[in-house]
Amino acid sequence: MKFMRISFALTITFLIPVFFPSLRIEAGCEPVRISSLDSLASDISLLGYVPSGGNLPVLAAANNWFGLLSGVQLLPGDSRELIAIQEDTSGKWGYYGIADWSAFGDKVLVLAPPPRCLPLQIRSEVPAGSEIAFVLDGYETLRNPQAAVRTPGMQVTDLIPDSTGRCAFSAEEHGIYWVEIMEHTASGPSISLLFPVISGGTAVDVLMGDMPSAGSDASCPEDVLDEMNTLRENEGIPALHREIMLDSIAFIRAGALACSGTSVHFSPLNSDLPDILPAGVETYAENIGRGAGYQEAWSMILISPFHLRTCMSPAYRNIGIAGAVDSGAYEWQLVMVQIFTSEKNGL
Repeated sequence: MKFMRISFALTITFLIPVFFPSLRIEAGCEPVRISSLDSLASDISLLGYVPSGGNLPVLAAANNWFGLLSGVQLLPGDSRELIAIQEDTSGKWGYYGIADWSAFGDKVLVLAPPPRCLPLQIRSEVPAGSEIAFVLDGYETLRNPQAAVRTPGMQVTDLIPDSTGRCAFSAEEHGIYWVEIMEHTASGPSISLLFPVISGGTAVDVLMGDMPSAGSDASCPEDVLDEMNTLRENEGIPALHREIMLDSIAFIRAGALACSGTSVHFSPLNSDLPDILPAGVETYAENIGRGAGYQEAWSMILISPFHLRTCMSPAYRNIGIAGAVDSGAYEWQLVMVQIFTSEKNGL
């Protein structure tokens, strides 16, 4: 993904690791304002724009926030929505940070959901060749969790935590290593954590484009498929064939997810994939990506180890891709759905 080069020097604030007394924000409590997200909001204000795709979690990790982000909003300082979020007691928001956006009193607000799992004893930037080790606090509370890392060379390796919750891998290549924690819930696979470790560089290198993150020039489903098949063919994996029926199913799924405002695979409110697949399908999978258009939604899938593994799996032969717009009161996102299948005859 290409980013505009800014003309001033960006100074990223590196913080002492934050201690979280609890990973869970109980209902009835207001969200907690923390210095890591204040610092992230301040850096976004200095940039003058919200980094897209994987660049936002890169900037967040540089400010010592390795958890998921709910989003970034630009709001008037006295807006009703800002006050409502700060006073919210539903438990929807776990943490937030805030900084001035303009001289007119506008604010940049960064929101994070209540984290279920966080890495401890981790740095966002390491010398190339380093051994990376960290503890996953809360991993044991997840339902059937899995951990994996995606290398800069787009290889995916499973991580097996030891009895203390410690994971480790070697960062031999220059570039971004993406670590992901996924759990299997009643709603299907769900990402609990996705964070970067930069090997041989800095967050500024990534933001400036000197150390590229997973990028894309896609503006439509056809572009996404072309890029995916190029990646597969580079690894000697057969190209995927796009099927009209699977496109239709992906469109139904994307529309249902956009209307419900969710990214779950199974829900009583939506048309679940197994119920609408054509006869003869033996294996199937679904990727869901969100972002400001196909470029960002696809880039977010590319940085995710488990989503990328599905894209590169030789087990699938056919694909359908479609998108739908999820529009809220203050923002919109494209929901992109990818459906992968293979039939019983192996075709």
